[in-house]
Amino acid sequence: MHSLTQWFESVETDRPFETCKACDQLLPLAADSWVVNKHYHRRECILEYAVCEKCRDEVSNRFSEESKARIREFLENEIDWENRIIDWMKLENPAERLDNCVACLTHRSLIDGFTLSAQFRHDGSLVDGALPLMLCSTCTGKVSEQLSPESQKVWLDFVSLNFEGPDSDIIGPGIF
Repeated sequence: MHSLTQWFESVETDRPFETCKACDQLLPLAADSWVVNKHYHRRECILEYAVCEKCRDEVSNRFSEESKARIREFLENEIDWENRIIDWMKLENPAERLDNCVACLTHRSLIDGFTLSAQFRHDGSLVDGALPLMLCSTCTGKVSEQLSPESQKVWLDFVSLNFEGPDSDIIGPGIF
């Protein structure tokens, strides 16, 4: 069984991420916080990265206002945050909050793919709040479908610029 922080270590190194995927700077020096996203398909991590707050903001600020509003709408209307936080507070093992999709509550064992997202402070400690979370591929798809063509291109450009191999159209932006 994974601890909560182990879920957000690199599968390639079995260690916490050290550099921002976009700017290659050491994470503690790049910004006050960073986000780790890991995309899984059939239990295999197919894409993982840490991106500093500065680079995340640079990319997300290129999303259209319409797309940002639709993402906010999904996060506000499709996720019962009050009950999720209450549920998470009751957990004996904090890693169990990643067992179910934060939006539709489908258990991880019943889905083909999912995205894990977490935020870390400059000292490497996990920020506990709305993140960390797990979003199933169906719900990630709902978010991706709402993105404008311009915003979809921003995401595709980020993936093609920073990664080799994965098909960016099967990997939604998660909680960028």
